[in-house]
Amino acid sequence: MKKVQKIVALLMAVGVISSCYADSYADGKKALDAKMYSKSVEAFTKACSENNFKGCYELGKMYENGTGVAQNKYEAGTLYAQACRGGEALGCSNMALSYDAP
Repeated sequence: MKKVQKIVALLMAVGVISSCYADSYADGKKALDAKMYSKSVEAFTKACSENNFKGCYELGKMYENGTGVAQNKYEAGTLYAQACRGGEALGCSNMALSYDAP
């Protein structure tokens, strides 16, 4: 019985962690759609730090375009590379395109 309780507790913890993981990215998208840029930068930064590589990609786009942050193509490339290493295909393509831009 104790083994079942441990398994249930572990599954609940994983569920809480994964819901937090998804929330940062989702919060960032909602804030971006509402043009609440500082909030979206904060949420995407958190998502990226939690290895949500879509968050890294979105934050990279914000740095590339100067949306809510000072435009910084180097930072954008760094974030795209991080997203790419995490398997985010759009991060890979944007990273490759950033090498071609002056």
